[in-house]
Amino acid sequence: MLKNRKHDHIGLATDDIDATVAWYTEVLGFELYGECIAPDGTPCKFLRGNGINYEVFQPVSGVGESVRGKIDHISFVSDDIEKDYEYSVKMGYPCTTGGIQDMESAWENGCRYFKIKSPTGEEIEFDQIL
Repeated sequence: MLKNRKHDHIGLATDDIDATVAWYTEVLGFELYGECIAPDGTPCKFLRGNGINYEVFQPVSGVGESVRGKIDHISFVSDDIEKDYEYSVKMGYPCTTGGIQDMESAWENGCRYFKIKSPTGEEIEFDQIL
């Protein structure tokens, strides 16, 4: 069951990751607490402040005007990514990542995640830090 999960982060796509991170840190006082490179080469930086965590990323394919600065996904913590994925498949939730993805460069030992689409189209991510 996916209910009552701890919120992890909000994902924001940008076309200038350094300027975005600088703005959040200098203007809002957020701190950079992690960074990695996704398997497709997308740089990701993690910020936190005021009780909110953000994943700011700059897709290698670029960001269109309709997506720039918009929330890309909302992420929740998973303690058992396999079980959560199996439940989502069983319930028929549309998976937008083609299954569980591995991001070995994230955190000390990597992470695993998958995303499902809500009825209104936003992506909901479940991630487990290894």
